[in-house]
Amino acid sequence: MTIGSVAPSLDIEHWMGEEPSPMTGFEPGQVTVVEFWATWCGPCLYSMPHLAELQTRYRDEGLRVVSVSREDLETVTNFLDKEVPETILHPGEKEAETGESEEEPDEDQEPITYGELTSAYSLTTDPDASVHTEYMKAANQNGIPTAFIVGKDGHVEWIGHPMSMDSALEAVLNDQWDREAAKEEFEKETQMKLAYRELVLAQRAGKHELVAEMLEENTELFAASKYENAIESLAFANTLALGQAEKALATIEEKIAATPNDAVAISSWARSVAQAVRAGQMENEKVLQTTIDALESALAYQEENSPESLPNQWMAMNAMAYLQAAADDKEAAIEWQTRALEVAPEVRRRFLQPFLDELTSSDKEEESEETETAAETE
Repeated sequence: MTIGSVAPSLDIEHWMGEEPSPMTGFEPGQVTVVEFWATWCGPCLYSMPHLAELQTRYRDEGLRVVSVSREDLETVTNFLDKEVPETILHPGEKEAETGESEEEPDEDQEPITYGELTSAYSLTTDPDASVHTEYMKAANQNGIPTAFIVGKDGHVEWIGHPMSMDSALEAVLNDQWDREAAKEEFEKETQMKLAYRELVLAQRAGKHELVAEMLEENTELFAASKYENAIESLAFANTLALGQAEKALATIEEKIAATPNDAVAISSWARSVAQAVRAGQMENEKVLQTTIDALESALAYQEENSPESLPNQWMAMNAMAYLQAAADDKEAAIEWQTRALEVAPEVRRRFLQPFLDELTSSDKEEESEETETAAETE
């Protein structure tokens, strides 16, 4: 399935609530959003107020929103009786970044259930997953929530995240949508998504020569796309894994020149250097030392010019610890990892502690071996 395909009929088993009434086919002149969701999917729940708002706003213009889960009826029925958290009804900017809401709950507002929230549109469940197969699988869509806009002539006009469909939906409703351009863009996006997935799988499987070939074959495909930075990082990691020191050094020098004083930016690729060295893939000392020098210089710059930013440098300090460990300087690695733990947000410390434990436990093992050797000698 792609943009321009005839939308399959909706053979849905359970329609929740009394209105609007169930449907199977698409009425001429009506625009339908077919959205796929699940009770366990956080982003799906955050999309619900938006879907309800769109249905209310465009109801008189012929919009019908239908949300489809493939969970069993009891699961969805029980879910609809639950109260909607304030963070879903009124998410703030701070919440998007930290999970904490900026807004105080409105004490005068009556709490509502998910059933009440979604009563504006058609919430459904289809346990045999027939509709999921005909839409999601057919269009190679693996994640939810995903929405399909079905146009006035029953053809698919747009596919994507429901929180990103406003402009497309408005254009379809107003007969201003360019289906052919949308199809071209969607098919290229699908091609990039599949190619990127194959690259990641090949990289994880250690097929580095194959990754290099695939990167060369898909250079034009990924150029100036949202995947460009991810591809650049993957290509650099692959260069290191192949032990291509000269190519790696050239890339490193370019990266340093681009952000010489940005410790966080440098740390984003420095960890790849450390991993490759520790794995025995990159044995060139200059590659490792150049990376250490660059990160150390950037951290010193931050400490001298923006000491207040040091709490934000914990990732860079952690990367430095890994680099020093790769250079067999355990004392320096422990020092940097300790600093990272001291400045990192509390929620991040549990991710940092294991590496420090690994570094210090090996010290204790060496001390124990030395003590045993001394005792045997005596």
